[in-house]
Order: sequence, then C-alpha cells, then structure tokens
Amino acid sequence: MSRDYKVVKDTSLPLSQIRDRNKSSIVSSVLDIERHSINRNNPLKSLECLYLAEDDEEPTEKRRRVPNGSVATGSSELLKRRYLDPVRDVCGRDYIAVSYTWNPSKEEEEEEEAKKETPRRFFVESRRAGKPALPSEVRDVVWRRVLKYASHVGCENIWIDRECIDQDDEAEKEEMIQKMHLVYNLCEHPIALLTRTINNAEELDLLIDLMCDEVRTEDEPAVLNLLNDITSNLWWTRAWTFQEDYKASGDMALLIPHHWSLEQRKREAIDHMEQPLVEIEGEICIFSRDFKKQATEFCLSYRKRSENKDICDKILRAAAQYNVLLKDERVEPGQCPISRSMSPTILSDILSRDISEESDRLAIIANCCSYATRLNTHSLDNEGASLSLSILALYVLNGDILENHPKQNRGTLKDNILEFLSKQSLDSFRPPTDKGLTFIKSCRFSEPQITAEGTLTKGHLWKLGKVVRRAPMKRDKYNTLTPLEQFATELQYGKYGGRHTQLAIKMLQWLYDSDYYNNSRARPWGWRDCMAEEVKIALREGKPMRLGSLVQPKYGSEDSSYSAVFVGDSDEDWKDETGESYAFTSTMPPNPKIPKDIPKHVSLEVEVEWQKQEGFDRRPSPTIPKLYIKRWLNGLCFFEDCPRLTVLFPWPSALLE
Repeated sequence: MSRDYKVVKDTSLPLSQIRDRNKSSIVSSVLDIERHSINRNNPLKSLECLYLAEDDEEPTEKRRRVPNGSVATGSSELLKRRYLDPVRDVCGRDYIAVSYTWNPSKEEEEEEEAKKETPRRFFVESRRAGKPALPSEVRDVVWRRVLKYASHVGCENIWIDRECIDQDDEAEKEEMIQKMHLVYNLCEHPIALLTRTINNAEELDLLIDLMCDEVRTEDEPAVLNLLNDITSNLWWTRAWTFQEDYKASGDMALLIPHHWSLEQRKREAIDHMEQPLVEIEGEICIFSRDFKKQATEFCLSYRKRSENKDICDKILRAAAQYNVLLKDERVEPGQCPISRSMSPTILSDILSRDISEESDRLAIIANCCSYATRLNTHSLDNEGASLSLSILALYVLNGDILENHPKQNRGTLKDNILEFLSKQSLDSFRPPTDKGLTFIKSCRFSEPQITAEGTLTKGHLWKLGKVVRRAPMKRDKYNTLTPLEQFATELQYGKYGGRHTQLAIKMLQWLYDSDYYNNSRARPWGWRDCMAEEVKIALREGKPMRLGSLVQPKYGSEDSSYSAVFVGDSDEDWKDETGESYAFTSTMPPNPKIPKDIPKHVSLEVEVEWQKQEGFDRRPSPTIPKLYIKRWLNGLCFFEDCPRLTVLFPWPSALLE
C-alpha cells in the first residue's frame, strides 16, 4: 500500500523558509524529529548469500553442457542460498558484495539487445521449501561478470541486494537499510561493476598512465575526457552505490570492461606495473581508492591551468578522494593538512546523487558517518518530515560539533542546510600528522543529549593556568631521557616557576605503565598516545604550552594542582595570562556491542558562562556551565578517579531565531 506522505527533500531551500513553513523555530522542529530516533544496537546476526550450485545439486537437466565441459549456450544455472555470520565469524566474511545499479546502463542495454534471443540463464533458489527456483531479478550480464570475478578470486559466496534481501518484506528491507554499511565493510571482496567500456588501445594506455602517475602534458586533455566518461557512468550517480564504495574502506575493486581485442595489451601492461591490475579476462580491475586518488590529484592539478574547470569539478564531485580533496594548503609545516570535518562533504555527496526514496538518504548518511543514533525513516515518511531538519537532527544527536561562539556565527538562516553546516561546523581540528581524517571522524561529543538550550554532554573541564614557553628541545645523544621524561623532570624540579609534582608524577607513571615507549604503529594508538605525541612535537618545536587543573564537578571550582598540559598553535597564543580560559575534554572508547563503532574524543578551548543558584542552605551552588567553543586544543590530560562533569554547549544563535 502506498504511503500518503514522504520525507520532503527541501535541501535547496533556505532554513528560514523551512522554519516559516513549520511555524516553529529550527530547534523546536529538531527536537520534534528527535522523537523518531533509534539506537543502532542490533548487530548483523546473519547474512544471506548465494553460491553457484554444483551439477549434483541442480534439478535434472537444469544445465546442459557441451563436450568440453563448459555450459552450453542457452542453458540455465542455479544459485542456491546459504547464511553467513560475518560479525562473529571471520570465515563468514569470505563473500563478494556486489555494487551495481538496478537499472541497466546504455552499454548494458546494447549488450543485452545483442543477446536478446538467448533465454535467461540464471535461476535463484526459492526461500520457501519445496518451491521451484525462480528466474533471477538480476541482469544476466551482471551475473556473468560477477561469477567470472568469483572464479578468479576463488570465492563462491555472493551477496547482491536484489536477491539477498527479501524485497517483499518491508521490515527486512528497513532493517537491512540500517545495516548495509556492515555488508560492505566486513566483506573481503567488495566489487563495483562499471559499464563504460575501454574501447581502444589509446584509452587503455591513458588509463594506465593515469594509474602510474605518468600522464604526459600533451595527453592531459584526453585523460580528462576519459575520466569524465568513466565517472559519468550510472554507478557514480547513485546514493546507494556511493555508500557501498565509501563503506568498503578502500577495498572496493572497480571492474571496468574492455574490448576483447585489448586483452594481450592489458596483460603486457600488467607485467610492467609496480602495482599491477588484477588480471581478469575482459575486465580492468582497479582498487577504487587508487583510482580516486589519482583522479583527484590529476583534477586538482589540471584545473589550476585549464579552461575546463567545470569538467574537473564534475569529476571531483563524482570520484573525489577525501584525504586529498580536503587538504588545507595554508597550514604550517609539520601540521596535518586536514583541519575540517568531512561530514558536510559526505552529506553533499549523498544529497547530490539519485535515489528512489528520499528518506533512505538518512540511513545512508548515518551509515557513512558511523552514527550510532539513527532516525526511523518510516515514521518520518508518515509525517512528511523535512529532510534538511532531519539531517540537522542526525548531526547533533550523534555529537558532531557546531561552532557556537557569538564571534563564530558564520552560518545564517539564509543558508540551506548544506551551506549552514559547511560554515558552522568546527574547522579548527588539529589531528596528529599521520592520523588525519580518521582522527577527525572521531571528534564528537560523547553521549550527547539535545535540549531547547543546546547539547548536553559529559567530560572534564580544565582551568588553564601557567603558560610554559621554552626553547626548542634539542636532540642530545648524551641525554638518555625522552622529551616527555625530560619535560616531566623540569616540571617536578621547578624550572617553570614552581614545582608541579602531581603532573610530573602522573606523566611519568603513565609513560612507564603504558605501551607508548614501544612506538609501534602496527597497533592502534589510543587518544592519550596521540596527545603525548603532540606534546613531544611541541617540545621539539618550542611551541607554547599551558598547564591545566581540573574543575571539580561537585563544587565548580578548580583543583589547586595541575594535571594536564595543552599545546598552542603559535607563539601568539596566550600572550595574556590574566584572563580566564578553560578547556573541555572527553573521551569514549568504541561500544563493543556495536560492530564497527568508532571512539569519540573532544579537546576544546572554551569560554565558560557560570550560572549560580542558591541551595537549601542559601549558599551559591553551581548549575550546568554553558561552554562556548574558541578552538580545538590538543592536550595530554590525567583525570583518573575524577567524575565527569555535565556541561551545555548552547545552540548557534541563528538556530534560535
């Protein structure tokens, strides 16, 4: 039965127009949408896959073979069902997840037209016991390519959405929509079927030159045209396939068909490549991450000197590699070149692509951004909810950070949702140089709760005190102390105008008890490891640092001793030590009950607005402090045995208008 209402795609409208249409403030509407939030706490328990039946598993005369053993033209093949457990069983991840478009491309239609007299070759086992197999809803050309790849990699299990999700079961479809990211993220063999054929030797050579970073100047226009053709393929235009590529985390293999006459030339090229293409007959197989990296670097470079900037931008919208695209060329040497959240860019890419159901974009956004809190798309459809405000609700419900300082009101209600989030999202992240987007993706409030006043969250508040300015720490072959050990010793013995024994002891104790000394990049580093590395770099470069003391939750006053050190960005930081300044930090490890959950961490320099109220004894007692973000501020903190403090980050003022 069709639904009377749908989520309204209003992402091109200014927020003021959406507010006026709803007859309530943006914040009020977001709080209303929050009623439809759900938590992602039900893991993927089993995954239905298909495999090609052996001869003795098939009904009699299902497949007819010619004398050499191959399947005869016009005969049928049977795909049977089995269930895997990719979350709890590593062996259950040995499957091929197919990313393709349900609608055929022009090239596929032409190929199918040429084979129109050939009867359907692929049947799929019924889910109902005893019922006959049915013709597959997936195009024959798709199955032929997938099974050829499966034979090459030696994997018999295949997951393909149109057959492995019961399309007649609305509950199953909704459940799988919210878990689709896991299907591709856990898969050992994700593949994407592109359909733009490489037709001649010139195109093959241009593609190989691009992948080898050997494009000659005179070939640049032709490479641009080839990239434009490839990325104009239907696969690049769909929101679902964007998600599938993104969540495959760099393991997605792009299969690009080529003309049969190029087989030998392709094989000769493979033999001379440092990173050879996967050798599959009739296909050029390239990892998506490699293709997008080369395409992004080429387009960013070429657009600086080309009149075809619009084509470069079109390619970048389709196939950009984020860690290349989001680099900020203005950063100081030694700093990570990425300081912006990629969430607005992900939103833009999802919204610019085609989809049948607008509400499905919300599930795709949540999947791509690793959001634990989701929105019930069916109930939002039934209410005809605003897509723009639903996106904003997802953003804040999952702890993504909006600038809220009165001096940082860059976004206004004249902006649409993408413009507002791009302007108002925090853009002063300072990730460790080798962490980049992985670090920034985790920069979120932990356990956020939204209210009419703003976002409530918990963490530790620090009063910033003594500023440490010292000359860069030089490497001395006769000094056996590490930079952090030397700094702790200096703190303990009063080099900076007082003995800061507590901080020194905590720092040394952590250094000796942790694995930090191993300096092993093979293991995932924790938050404190990353921050210790930032302090070490600051000591080497002579950056200013500032000591911090904990603000006690019970009394709203700071501890008298220091137990944190924060790192400034430049010599201009903290010239005036007399004004009050604070930092807020919070950390939370991944939830082990949520597959592929991410850690969350925040470290911000803030202004604090204290509100006092009288207790029963008429003495002032603290209420929840309001925090206004000044910037991101890295720091090494020690807060063991100190309870977290509840704080409020007020809404950006524009959203209250």
